[in-house]
Amino acid sequence: MEKISFIPEETDMEEVKFHGVTMGGKIYSLRRAKRMSQEQLAAVLNISPAAVSKWERNLSNPSIEMLWVLADFFECSIDELVGRTLVQVERVGTYNRKKIRLVAVGEDLLKCSEISRAEGLLAMEAYIPRLKSGSRFLAFAIPCIMKFFMEQMALDDAFQILENYVTTLPEEERQEGNMTTAVLRKIFAGENPKILQELIASFIGMDYSERNGRMSEILKYTRQEILDQYKGKKTYSENTDLLEEFVHVGDYEIQLILRNIEEVATLTAALAGASGETVRAFLSNLSDRLLYFIHEDMRQWKGTEEDILAAQKKVLEIGSFCLGDMREEKGTL
Repeated sequence: MEKISFIPEETDMEEVKFHGVTMGGKIYSLRRAKRMSQEQLAAVLNISPAAVSKWERNLSNPSIEMLWVLADFFECSIDELVGRTLVQVERVGTYNRKKIRLVAVGEDLLKCSEISRAEGLLAMEAYIPRLKSGSRFLAFAIPCIMKFFMEQMALDDAFQILENYVTTLPEEERQEGNMTTAVLRKIFAGENPKILQELIASFIGMDYSERNGRMSEILKYTRQEILDQYKGKKTYSENTDLLEEFVHVGDYEIQLILRNIEEVATLTAALAGASGETVRAFLSNLSDRLLYFIHEDMRQWKGTEEDILAAQKKVLEIGSFCLGDMREEKGTL
């Protein structure tokens, strides 16, 4: 393999500021997509394997000159390489990270409703350590409202105070706070769970409401029955095996990756080309409702190998960044 003439391997970390911290993950995912080891890439670039390793772990950055070489070699733009990508306009049916977050909090709120109806309002506090969404505000709101409830404060006054707390949340958390407050108010009023589902849907969006309307067909299957449908699934092609290494990581690591995937459409396309074992590893770490949503998306998915590879490269990039030093060269992370 012909070597590229010598170019400085790296630049001072303070000398060039890149957008984001994912460039190491991007280089890693592009290298893996070409099925090259760090040593092979280093040989092509006429640099040391240690330099490639440092790039991928975000310990140093390639020099400006080397960025052009890498972009040419991987057939991508400089902007793509350093993480400056255009934000895709959200489409109906495409879930971004904010919506995924609201879905998770909504699931916890519905569980709170179920517990309160079966065991009484006081039982909700015991559920806080088991909140799947990890919602900071929900964990605060439940004992806060319970305290007011025990003090026999008027419901309107209690929730006015809670709404005031919502205004102090960071902007990105306020929608979650507004939804939590509105739904808890209905729970304390003894509202029907179907009304709660519609209320939650109104905070998440029309696409969520439409999906809820189609859930009856999917919900006839248990969680395990859905996962079992992927037994024996083959990769889309011999090229779409980029995620197979994730079979060897644990649930915590998979959950870390899932929390950092911004668009469910990316996960859907990536898993559409993966083996059943890989699909099951990811889907088994989703909440029931998200599992049903993505299962439905995968059943209806119609894309190309190019779509799959683009999505799998993105998941690889996210995995590389999230897992950091846990990454190893022997086909596991």
